[in-house]
Amino acid sequence: MKLVYHANPHLPRLAWYAVMSGSPVEIDVYHGEGVETFTDFFVEGAWNGDFSKGDFYKATFFMGSGGQILKDGVWHKVVIATPTHALERLYSIQDDTALHLSNSLPFILHMTGLRLDPGYLDYERDFNSLLKGLRRYERYLPLYGNRAVRLHYYCNIIIDESLALTEEDKSSPGPFADYEDYHDKLTRAIGQLIKNASSPERKIQYGLVTNISKGYDSAACAALARDFGCDTAVSFNRPGHYAWDNGAEIAKKLGYKTIILKSADEYKTNTRLVEAEFVSSGELGSDIIFSAFEQEYAGNIVFKGNLGDTFWDKNKTDINSEMRFENGVFTETCYIEYRLRTGYIALFPASFGAVEWPSIHAISNSREMSRYSIGGTYDRPIPRRILEERGIDRGMFGIHKSGAGFNYRYDSMKRIRSRMAPLSFESFYSFYKANRRKGFRVLIRWVEYLWRAKNIYIAFFLNRLGITAPYGRVRCDQTPNPGIPSYLFNWGIYVMMNRYKTAMNGGRDEVHIS
Repeated sequence: MKLVYHANPHLPRLAWYAVMSGSPVEIDVYHGEGVETFTDFFVEGAWNGDFSKGDFYKATFFMGSGGQILKDGVWHKVVIATPTHALERLYSIQDDTALHLSNSLPFILHMTGLRLDPGYLDYERDFNSLLKGLRRYERYLPLYGNRAVRLHYYCNIIIDESLALTEEDKSSPGPFADYEDYHDKLTRAIGQLIKNASSPERKIQYGLVTNISKGYDSAACAALARDFGCDTAVSFNRPGHYAWDNGAEIAKKLGYKTIILKSADEYKTNTRLVEAEFVSSGELGSDIIFSAFEQEYAGNIVFKGNLGDTFWDKNKTDINSEMRFENGVFTETCYIEYRLRTGYIALFPASFGAVEWPSIHAISNSREMSRYSIGGTYDRPIPRRILEERGIDRGMFGIHKSGAGFNYRYDSMKRIRSRMAPLSFESFYSFYKANRRKGFRVLIRWVEYLWRAKNIYIAFFLNRLGITAPYGRVRCDQTPNPGIPSYLFNWGIYVMMNRYKTAMNGGRDEVHIS
């Protein structure tokens, strides 16, 4: 076996696609300029280990993806590694002569000549099935022509010389005994990952930047980042509730010298269809607002608070080791294509040791953490202790849950238009008109959906009338919205496949959406 690299400056910086074929097996890897390439491994990202060894597949804290040829006397197998969190995934397609793998769905579809099934109505539900846990999610997405693409989360993919594929579990740091044990292992892993990301053996050495708000999770992550010399924090200060929630005051007290505040609506002026990047993962757009910080993110490790509302929440009741979040709302995977293009490493401290969630939850509810518990439904002792031990006053954070971003899941065409840049909406609307579904089957899906989502819409109208009512949720395994939002994922993939086509054509013959 051997790796053959094809660098392409027109591809997203961290995107890669690998095709394995032949006898002996040859692995052709097509990749952007930010992917690190060596004789026996390639990687985009960093981990808590020695960079020169390329042993990211053994790591308990790996942010990124990559592949390595393993040697045991003779070259005999390859391991392809996902990150040690479930906010990103890898894709594989197997045919009669080759095995195809990628960290980008539109990239692998373009390279294999396959496409989505325009008549399939359950892509969003299939992606949301991840909320049912690592053992029960939908592993295959149907494609046009009776083909399929396989999804891989939180695992190592082992491939032998016959191109047979198996999945192995990731390494775990083991259960945590108490807060000190958890904190020590977490900070040690972060420190090792940062050292890995700045290795002189890399083409690119990554800097540090952090998100921050007045909520628990991003503020705690900013406090951890500051311990390792991070000096740039970014936050939103407009419109509406973002003005109240911006974390500038906390950042100043933590010692940050560079604090950058922007509008959460900045994306609405973009002319490059950035919204397509954020809906092409099947999770309809929750992080679009963070595209405002593209310049600040590029070339850096970005500390982010994702998953803190799960693993650090004292009041969770469905605690498990399979990352099963059936009462969750979104998978939080929408940033994938944006990250690959922008070229940053997303670091999620709350994801460390996620499969040991029961022990993390036990720490949150332990007697030693009682002084950091304030009661109520918004109560997270672990991030509170991280912040208070670093001098942040109790009343400065974690008072009200605000949240950032939005999702297109329940939007009408009018509302989507108000929440897109003009050029993006024009592209999306043209796609919608050209691909609009009709027929009795669609009508049946509307009946199913409205029945399951009736409480949400009733609550919406009651709240419009000034009557407070809880919105409720649609479970991850139930019928998704078959209306306008159901075209967003297909549109996003269409736009992104055209971009990959352009990149593989050397940046020429760009296909315009019409």
